[in-house]
Amino acid sequence: MCAVLISACASTLFAQEDVKAGVNDLKAVYIFNFIRFTDWPVRTSQKHASGIKLLIPGDDDIFSIMRSIAEKKVAREIGLSVESCATDSCISAASALFIGAGERDDYPRLLDLVAGHPVLTISDIPGFAAHGGMIEIRYDSKKLTFVVNLQAVNRSGLYISAQLLQLGEIIGRAHE
Repeated sequence: MCAVLISACASTLFAQEDVKAGVNDLKAVYIFNFIRFTDWPVRTSQKHASGIKLLIPGDDDIFSIMRSIAEKKVAREIGLSVESCATDSCISAASALFIGAGERDDYPRLLDLVAGHPVLTISDIPGFAAHGGMIEIRYDSKKLTFVVNLQAVNRSGLYISAQLLQLGEIIGRAHE
């Protein structure tokens, strides 16, 4: 079901242009669906009361595409907002954080900033999930896949739908 949703969103939101643009479009659709199929814990503050704040520091292409997605009805229904702020206070106030390849050298610090907080961390940096990130998007053989670090997700208090988990590779299970 989730696979159908991901491909349906991809086909309705974007037309394939060139390969690079197509990959970034699909990454953005994946990011959107990761957010849609994640539950955040009940919040005691008003910090996130208005919806889901996605922060994208250092990746202008994904930021631009995600801004377009945020304008769609389905994104407005979940209250998705997209920002590119890179200050520490901005990052700690996010609901979700996409760390692009431009932040490769800084991603351990960014993960430390949100450690223990309900912030969904997503990246396309190789090894991201193995090094403590929650979801790593991989592009192999002209195909997008993803890896979910279940320990990182559980430590943050987030819940990712079993439907979504069935589509990706899982690492960090309790018995591993």
